[in-house]
Amino acid sequence: MRSIVVRILPLVLCIVCFSFRPKQGENVEFVCMKTHKASNTCHFNFKVDGAKYRFVDIGCKYSKKVSEVVEKAKEGTLALALDWKIECPEPKEKKDGKDF
Repeated sequence: MRSIVVRILPLVLCIVCFSFRPKQGENVEFVCMKTHKASNTCHFNFKVDGAKYRFVDIGCKYSKKVSEVVEKAKEGTLALALDWKIECPEPKEKKDGKDF
């Protein structure tokens, strides 16, 4: 009996741990895309729940398909790395009132 539990318990734990999918949904915000010509890579910068993430496209296959990359990031099927390698200027919010 004990040997069965010892064999099955790690298998059950692995199945439970790998069965969860991260849900990103609508909290993914595309910030910018920069092209690094020397290495022929395109860096897509995102913000997910305020944290900075990046996707590096080797060969710039998606440089003209930005909407497809954003859609894949929202679905959670795109591998995003933490932190930005190439910084982008963040968009400044416009104030409604006038400054005095």
